[in-house]
Amino acid sequence: MGSEAPDPAIAASVPLVRLNHVSFQCTSVEKSVDFYRRVLGFELIKRPESLNFNGAWLYKYGMGIHLLQRGDDADGCSIPTRPLPAINPMGNHVSFQCSDMAVMKARLRAMDREFVVRKVWDGETVVDQLFFHDPDGNMIEVCNCENLPVIPLIVASTPGLPELLPPAMQTNVHG
Repeated sequence: MGSEAPDPAIAASVPLVRLNHVSFQCTSVEKSVDFYRRVLGFELIKRPESLNFNGAWLYKYGMGIHLLQRGDDADGCSIPTRPLPAINPMGNHVSFQCSDMAVMKARLRAMDREFVVRKVWDGETVVDQLFFHDPDGNMIEVCNCENLPVIPLIVASTPGLPELLPPAMQTNVHG
């Protein structure tokens, strides 16, 4: 059921184009707007007038960030604030492709932002990663991930494929 390989014809017909935006709830929309503008270079844009709650939209690099004030939503649900978690590169995060990692690292240092540096490699290919938090603890990654080629794993009836997959995926190859 859930472990079956998708039909390539169906997967090819999904009419998605790209990531449009990510949305984050904030304890302070103003502080978050300042963070995304100063640290990542996003620009504040107009929101639709029908959105009658505190928030902000930012846009740059072909994608948007929608910020929503915590506790200010329509059903009155309030999400308690929490201390910033430890920076954990294995946690949920949004990743931005970066053309000059040294400049970004210097920028974060100049802004006195705490960050974690990681490297990922595959053979001779190396990817540099910087992980840090926005003011509400949302994890941000900046990387040169496009160094890694995207190599699709073709699962349906490929002889020898189970040997190429990580062990956790091998049992799911043929249902």
